[in-house]
Amino acid sequence: MKNSNENRNPRILDTSALVHDPKSLLAYKDDIYICLTVLEELDNLKERTDKNVSQDARVVIRMLEDLINGHTSEEMEKGIELPSTESAKRGKLFIGIDTQIDFAKELKHAIGSDADNRIINYALHMQKELKQNVTIVSRDINMRLKARTIGVDAEDVLVDNQISDVDLLYTGVQAFEGDLFDRIKSDKDFKLSGEVYKFPVSLFNDEVQASMYWYDTAGHIGLVTEVADDSVYTKLLPRQQKKIWGISPKNPRQSVALSQLTDPFYDLNIILGPAGSGKTFLAVASALHQVLELKQYKKIVVVRSRDFMDDDPGFLPGDLTEKSLPLLAGVTDALISMHADDSDDEKSTRATVEHIIERANIEFTSMAYFRGRSIDDAVLIIDEAQNMTRAQMKGMLSRGGKNCRTIVLGNLAQIDDRFVTPASSGASAAVNIFRNYEKGSVLIFDEVERSSLAEFTEKNM
Repeated sequence: MKNSNENRNPRILDTSALVHDPKSLLAYKDDIYICLTVLEELDNLKERTDKNVSQDARVVIRMLEDLINGHTSEEMEKGIELPSTESAKRGKLFIGIDTQIDFAKELKHAIGSDADNRIINYALHMQKELKQNVTIVSRDINMRLKARTIGVDAEDVLVDNQISDVDLLYTGVQAFEGDLFDRIKSDKDFKLSGEVYKFPVSLFNDEVQASMYWYDTAGHIGLVTEVADDSVYTKLLPRQQKKIWGISPKNPRQSVALSQLTDPFYDLNIILGPAGSGKTFLAVASALHQVLELKQYKKIVVVRSRDFMDDDPGFLPGDLTEKSLPLLAGVTDALISMHADDSDDEKSTRATVEHIIERANIEFTSMAYFRGRSIDDAVLIIDEAQNMTRAQMKGMLSRGGKNCRTIVLGNLAQIDDRFVTPASSGASAAVNIFRNYEKGSVLIFDEVERSSLAEFTEKNM
């Protein structure tokens, strides 16, 4: 049997595979098929008394709805393009009608689950239609054995089925090996004026657009200012970037992030990526720089999704800030890390952080109290945004008032909410929509800078 990663057959997804891991919808490079029998089983499962099973079924249904919403039956028959990026190419999603297909002779008198037999029969039918082998993906070992017995390949759900931000969304940046300028024949061909350069559009990927950044391993970092039919116009960033609140970038994407976070042109910055990549650290440093050093804003407002969200924090002791602080430890940890000194003890470090919180007028709050607010003259940091729904993201992004910079941070691999999926997350919606917003920037990190353990964990768990 082929290794799952080498198997390029179209996949027929069984109900058990989808309920076990809804991300199976986005786990394969080739086309995937789901038949009506599977949809009927999902519909029945959502009413089960077993809450875990019913919730999992609802997640799958919701994710399917997110993928097929807005498509006609004709488009569904031709296949719906699944979200693809440069690093993760995917095929199409087909919803097949299996209820009108005659049973193959091998299954006419088959015993066992009628639904399983119909799904296997659909797989046999698709092999004939496509004139190539297909693979059933199922958690049911008996179903897999039965399928193989009558000539259909079958496999279990992928063990390592992690969908990362960089595999699912527009990344906002393109990396080049070597020196990008070496790919140009003559200086006269590409230098226009100052630090503005023109490159052939063929050098860039399909996602190139204005406001996208690029970097090469020779140390150049550029901002795309315009994309024409045959050319991409870019502006080079300084080779030696100034420290921001005493912080220097550790890799090219962090350099891009600091440039975006401090560019006064932007009023929205979206940064996603793995835990330990520096999202919160850089966002807090840039916010302090603009509030305390540049005086561009008067305060910093920090909120985190899903901790209270639409619920009242209730009768926890203390005021709202005291209730929220334990839930915003990522931000306070970043403050401690950037202000700690080897000669300082823990008490003096915390005193320094408390002083910074007071000076920068940092407000830690709950989303439960954000309705109706208008945030003026502030940097608004929305942390853990991957757990937000599209409606909640819309509500938060509409809170920005006069002279407000909004920073959205998240990691799709760490969604904690059963009712939010990578496809339905408000963070995903924000990237897809606001990549076209002139005064917005998008960046997805792909490296972990926290520790070797954090990096290994992010890649392997």
